[in-house]
Amino acid sequence: MQPNEPQQNFKNPLAVMQPGEQIVCEIKRHPIGLIGTYVMAGILIVLAAVLAALLPHYITNAGSLPAILWGAFALVTVVAVLIAWVGAKVYWGNRWIVTSDSLTQVAQTTLFNTQSSQLSMGNIEDVTAEQNGILAHMFGYGLLRVETAGERSKFVFMYCPSPNRYAQEILGARERFEQGRRGEDEQRLYRSEGAYAQPGTEGPAEPPVQAPQN
Repeated sequence: MQPNEPQQNFKNPLAVMQPGEQIVCEIKRHPIGLIGTYVMAGILIVLAAVLAALLPHYITNAGSLPAILWGAFALVTVVAVLIAWVGAKVYWGNRWIVTSDSLTQVAQTTLFNTQSSQLSMGNIEDVTAEQNGILAHMFGYGLLRVETAGERSKFVFMYCPSPNRYAQEILGARERFEQGRRGEDEQRLYRSEGAYAQPGTEGPAEPPVQAPQN
């Protein structure tokens, strides 16, 4: 698949692996990106509990209000936990799979929408790792970007753990891919030159001399 082709939806992005292709690494997001989701869910639960516990004391003739409030608290808790679970599911669904031949990006935008894009190692021009801010350096995460020739790449991975290490792994895989491709080209050239060599001689055979026609 070329980098400018539309994304395709499929369950297993590695189903198109070529014979002999090996997985170099799988990059998953740093867990720090889930802190905001968990904090918001916790705030909703705490606020619902505070309202359920304190509101009946400020209302005269509350009657069945406490039971209603605690029922609402239970409902809010279930909703908050569900939101946190869906957020974590979508968050962990985003990953990169680096193989000896290609880079596959799996982007999960919703619970039921997963898109995968594949980029050949031969199309990778450069890999950039960025760590901005104190938290990024303290917890060891950052942004990983793969650049291709001719256009701005869409391969950007946020909340990447140890981005410098993974950048080196991708660059190393690209270098090995280029070395293997150069070796295949040299073998094809050697076979094509050897096809003209005569048996028992070291060099290529001279083309046959045609006899002059009368």
